[in-house]
Amino acid sequence: MNDERSKKFETPDDRPGKRELSLLQAFDLVLASFPPDDRNLPELFLIRSEIAAQEETIGEAQQMIEKLEEVIKKVTSPANRIGTYLSNPARDTAHIVVGGADYYCNVDPRISLAKLKKGTRVLVNEAYVIVGDLGFETAGPVTKITEVLGADRLRVGSEHGLQSLILQRSAELMKATLKSGDEVRVDPNYRVALEVLAHPQSREHYLDDVPELPWEKVGGQDQALQAIKDAIELPLIHGELFQKFQHATPKGFLLYGPPGCGKTLIGKATAYNLTKQLREKTGDEMKEYFMHVKGPEILNMWVGESERIVREIFSTAREKRREGFLPFLFIDEAESILGTRRASRYSNILSTLVPMFCSEMDGIDSLHDVVIILASNRADLIDPAILRPGRIDRKIKVNRPNKEGAREIYRIYLTNDLPYDGALAKEAGNIGSAIDRLIERILEVQFARRDENKFLEITLRSGRKEILYRSDLLSGAIIASIVERAKGMAIKRAIATQEDQGISESDLQLSFIAEFTENDIFPPTDMTEDWFKLIDYDPENVVKLSPVRRDEQSRPPARGGVI
Repeated sequence: MNDERSKKFETPDDRPGKRELSLLQAFDLVLASFPPDDRNLPELFLIRSEIAAQEETIGEAQQMIEKLEEVIKKVTSPANRIGTYLSNPARDTAHIVVGGADYYCNVDPRISLAKLKKGTRVLVNEAYVIVGDLGFETAGPVTKITEVLGADRLRVGSEHGLQSLILQRSAELMKATLKSGDEVRVDPNYRVALEVLAHPQSREHYLDDVPELPWEKVGGQDQALQAIKDAIELPLIHGELFQKFQHATPKGFLLYGPPGCGKTLIGKATAYNLTKQLREKTGDEMKEYFMHVKGPEILNMWVGESERIVREIFSTAREKRREGFLPFLFIDEAESILGTRRASRYSNILSTLVPMFCSEMDGIDSLHDVVIILASNRADLIDPAILRPGRIDRKIKVNRPNKEGAREIYRIYLTNDLPYDGALAKEAGNIGSAIDRLIERILEVQFARRDENKFLEITLRSGRKEILYRSDLLSGAIIASIVERAKGMAIKRAIATQEDQGISESDLQLSFIAEFTENDIFPPTDMTEDWFKLIDYDPENVVKLSPVRRDEQSRPPARGGVI
């Protein structure tokens, strides 16, 4: 009878394979079978509400149980590892490195193996199956390239006690141009170079712009310029003749002489004119790369750091040559880093720095790889190993300008387009000749051997005394400063008078006197060692130096510096 009653309440959903009815749904079917006027219906509806409340409670409990099961699964499941993808040696197989160990592992079918790039991070489960692509790492150790090995390998390390390592290039660096000295970021497993970093500013501070500087803009140094032209232009213009005579071209130059006489200017003019000659001869779009290195910038307190900087400088120069530039290595204050290894207070550093510099110079093809120019005020303090033939082949003296040289320098700075005062302004039709006459009058006063122009008294070992006048200590830098002072005077006068006035002869003469009176560039003491940098006298022959001082009230009396 029960079977007959159950068949009475069958619905299409009760057929095999269909979802079973809940208790509440089954109870609703039972209620539907009672007639509307059945007296038991009120009690049955009360029972139905209780069943509905119980089912709701059971549903909420089941949801809570499911959430707890998910939490328990998360906190008890093992952590996934992060590895670095290297390659896919076979179909559906990846070569990865995790914690320094290599693995051949499977790949989750949902992960596209073709889209994985060398060097990217991958997520690996407890079975060492790749289950996620995390992309490239954004942080990591930084190291420096010491050698580029082929198209996809780099050698790093080998300095400051670090072990040399061979790295692979990541997919992002396969087409990048890398060179020795570049800094790269490496994955935590130290297997792949991920990113090349921009050079820090300290690396590029050597670079100095070379303006358009033909030989005509360097005044008062005809002899020095001719020596450089013979050394660098003749081998380029008459290369076949040099090859026929098997005549070696010079590898390096030394410009020595007093400060302010144009050594740096000559170096930049050499870079500009030599590159111009090569462009005209070869037809290539070549550009100069002028590396202006100050000697003290190389010195470093850390062991091996100064040598590393020297290697980096030469490596950068060679790399720029391969890129199509013509590099010029101009080292100012050369005696500070290339001085004699026993005489300097940095003898511990120079004992290894000078040999390092020598070895780098020996590997240079003269005038083709790097043009080396040294500048120094005290060439006698430079180590002889640097100055020997085969390294620095040409020693060029940069003298103070004579009267004719000073005339050329004044004419470079006193151009026709400047405003001039007095009669010069009226001679606009022939302003060039008027400026030449002005310069001539200025030179007559400045080069006069008169008492007011006396500047320094030198006592030689023979007992003879010599007087140096202001014109004997004149330089291109002083002449440039004189012209600038005169411009300042003219500007102040024009502001005060509200009139259009220009540079006058008196402005230039007063500026000349002020330049030597203030002693801006001259030693404030009578120490002979300081003055030897400015005068062209052999230190062994000088006994005493006595600067001539006229303002006795504002300056102490002159004292002789005795050697």
